[in-house]
Amino acid sequence: MKKELPKIITIFLITVGLVLWALNFIFLGKAPKSKATGETINFVFDPASVNQASGDFVTSVKIKPSVDMTIRGYQFEITFDKSKIQFKNIQYKAGAVSAGLGDDDSKKDVINQNGKIKVVGEIQSATGQVILASQNTEIVAVTFTANSAQSSSITTGATDAKFSMIKTDYSLFDVPSASQASFSVNGGGGPTATPMPTVTPGGPTATPMPTVTPGGPTLTPVPTGTVTVTLSLKLKFQGIQSQPKGSLNLLNIKVILAGGSLPQPKEADRTDIFKADEKGNWSGAADFVGIFPGEGYRVYIKGPYHIQKKICDATPTETYPGSYHCSQGKITLQSGKTSLDFSGIYLLAGDLPEQNGSVTAYDTSLIRNNLGKTDNDKCDVNRDGICDTQDYSLVIESLSVKNDEL
Repeated sequence: MKKELPKIITIFLITVGLVLWALNFIFLGKAPKSKATGETINFVFDPASVNQASGDFVTSVKIKPSVDMTIRGYQFEITFDKSKIQFKNIQYKAGAVSAGLGDDDSKKDVINQNGKIKVVGEIQSATGQVILASQNTEIVAVTFTANSAQSSSITTGATDAKFSMIKTDYSLFDVPSASQASFSVNGGGGPTATPMPTVTPGGPTATPMPTVTPGGPTLTPVPTGTVTVTLSLKLKFQGIQSQPKGSLNLLNIKVILAGGSLPQPKEADRTDIFKADEKGNWSGAADFVGIFPGEGYRVYIKGPYHIQKKICDATPTETYPGSYHCSQGKITLQSGKTSLDFSGIYLLAGDLPEQNGSVTAYDTSLIRNNLGKTDNDKCDVNRDGICDTQDYSLVIESLSVKNDEL
């Protein structure tokens, strides 16, 4: 037995080591940690020069990041001397032009008038596109027409250029350009590249994304360096046809955004307390940080006494309350404020506090057990200051819908 003891101990230690290694791989080795800050992207032209007094020539704008990254969208400007060069066409090689935001061939006259191309593209895949640090990746190819033998240049990669990187937690972070690149036409050198400060390993720590505080519209600090989209919303709730009095004219609304560039639905980082006007239309705003502007979005609205509604149109309408339904998002978001008028449809009441996503016997019993009371805000669906048969009828009417829309 004594002779076997060393062998048993050795086997035991090896087994423990293998188990610890496996646990480390499973729980710590799934995905690399995103630095979230410090990454940069360099622009290059390929080819970088041309000698041509007339006729067409093509150059590609390529990028090379400081580290491997996955991008969801990008925007930058290409400027040129419109007196010596004219824009002819552009091809988006990474993803596609962001409709309504980026320049394409249809804006040829405006581009040549301004001497500037606004490149805004998005990757249609929810998982984005991997850009390797080991190579130059083509973003767009642009065709110009030379109409002068004089020297000039084409430049890109100004300070407002940025790429939306998908982090490991599926949030977006804007990565800036590291320098300005220049394309030489007939010997024109253009401005020299000004590199950004060298990124030192272990440098700036990741800026935390804002956390949503459950249960209310508490303001959450917004991190810098990201795109903020604000939804200015107008809503209509079932059973409210005029302006409630006093504090009854305040509602906390949950707003969720999905589709478009989002790999998964996202709740607003900050939401106003909504207030109604004299016609019972409720207005407020919701801020979303790190959203890439574009089309194909849908919005989910859930009031404190209501069933969640999925809305795919900027100005939806319906023939009777609750008849509006949709599947594919058609809402286009802009950087900054986007106004959406949802007052053409009714948001049905029924899911009372504490909400569980469905209209159940709990909700009807809550009203029935408090009929005539003026001190129970949880069952005052129509905001008239009393829990009565009108509130009960509104909840009963919603039993045909019953569940939150997802």
